[in-house]
Amino acid sequence: MIRTKIVATMGPACGDVDNLHSLFQAGVDVCRLNFSHGDLDAHLNTLRNIRQAAAMWSQPIAILGDLCGPKIRLGPIAGEGMPIAVGDELIIQRSPCVGQLGRVSSIYANLVDDIQVGHRLLIEDGLLRFICTEKNFSEIRCNCTIGGILKSSKGINLPDTRVNVPSITDRDWECADWAIENDLDYLALSFVRSADDLLLLREHLRNRSADIHLIAKIEKAEALDQMEGIIEASDGLMIARGDLGVEMDVAQVPIIQKDLIRRCQTAGKPVIVATQMLQSMIEQASPTRAEVSDVANAIFDGTDAVMLSGETSVGKFPLGSVHTMSHIAKVTEEYLINSTTAPQIVAKSNSASLRYSSAIARGVREIIEDLKMKIVVIWSQTGATARIFSKARFPIPIVALSSDHGALRKMALHFGVIPHEMAPPQNMLDLVQNVDAFVQERKFASLGDRIVIVAGAALGTPGTLNGVILHTVGEQWTGDLEIPDTTDQTIAAQ
Repeated sequence: MIRTKIVATMGPACGDVDNLHSLFQAGVDVCRLNFSHGDLDAHLNTLRNIRQAAAMWSQPIAILGDLCGPKIRLGPIAGEGMPIAVGDELIIQRSPCVGQLGRVSSIYANLVDDIQVGHRLLIEDGLLRFICTEKNFSEIRCNCTIGGILKSSKGINLPDTRVNVPSITDRDWECADWAIENDLDYLALSFVRSADDLLLLREHLRNRSADIHLIAKIEKAEALDQMEGIIEASDGLMIARGDLGVEMDVAQVPIIQKDLIRRCQTAGKPVIVATQMLQSMIEQASPTRAEVSDVANAIFDGTDAVMLSGETSVGKFPLGSVHTMSHIAKVTEEYLINSTTAPQIVAKSNSASLRYSSAIARGVREIIEDLKMKIVVIWSQTGATARIFSKARFPIPIVALSSDHGALRKMALHFGVIPHEMAPPQNMLDLVQNVDAFVQERKFASLGDRIVIVAGAALGTPGTLNGVILHTVGEQWTGDLEIPDTTDQTIAAQ
């Protein structure tokens, strides 16, 4: 079982129950619903299929809704598209039209107001490029510097232009309410520019008593100047390298990726590396060597999860793509486990209880290395402790127990964490006995193996982590774990 989590984008290539179950068996932990494509009725059908397939699977599956954000796109274009060559003029008009004969429109009417002469327009992730040469109230005129075929609804990036659009559109609010109604686990907000964008959505969720975690998609240069606040306001990041690489110098993207992963690890929050990871497998049965290196390097950097987009949503080989990504992760993780250069990350937090969790995780890591433990089992009612422990990058798996199924689904995104539902034990002895039976049943450990059990005085109550037990599988645990009145740490070893 790999420890790196795999996010798969849903679509017609993988949306039925049987295919979804196969994807889960191959290694998918999180299903992404991309609200930029399809209507909510179609997403509801996919969601029902995910939950039916997940009920057949042994592990919780998280569901991530990806909001569209203020993506600027071309309007409709006649036929199969409009050819345009280097040096040709393209007119983009304010009023809607069906594009033809060098004239198109945009879904964003104020594009004509925001863009200035000399600014760049990059269409379809930069495959076609233009420079604005002239503008008036009704239209802008652009010169083509890289040609191709203009197609309906393709995205427009404006790396030189500050656009006056809200970060959360009317469509996003509609999708957010749908996510609340259908109990999604994560919402990813596109084109985040500052912490205020996230706080606005967070308030909306709080007002509706929705326990949905927020992922900030980093795809604009503006966000990089506000990263400290964005990480603080979010529950994690998605490094959306497609738009990010169009909005700024593409050579900077690998450096940004490494920096953002490091920041998330220090902050104790999950991070997803996304976009074009196995892009060639949309059409081909095997990836390129460069794509394999890309996935492996994201894992070397310390990402929690890697993401498949078109590879699983519309590609010809969705299951093959997941198998390939899982195999790359397995080989890379084996190398890291045996490497003396594997990163040891220290998560930090402003929360006192999470600081204690981080301190205990560091101690548990030393125990694992000194005593060659087989597995770590933690009680994490809300998932917060599991999130912090995942940053310790133990060389062995972490089984996270909780009676809250929603919390367990969210844990599916955390590196190295295997979520498992369990009713709150009556006492510590009950917990040890239940864990002993569970690890043998699931073949995580065998008789005589040594395991670490981490829990708190009030099992099932968040914020009470303060005890560590070293247990030998198959032996009767009779020791009393002393739990002090304060939140000081106590270690009791059998």
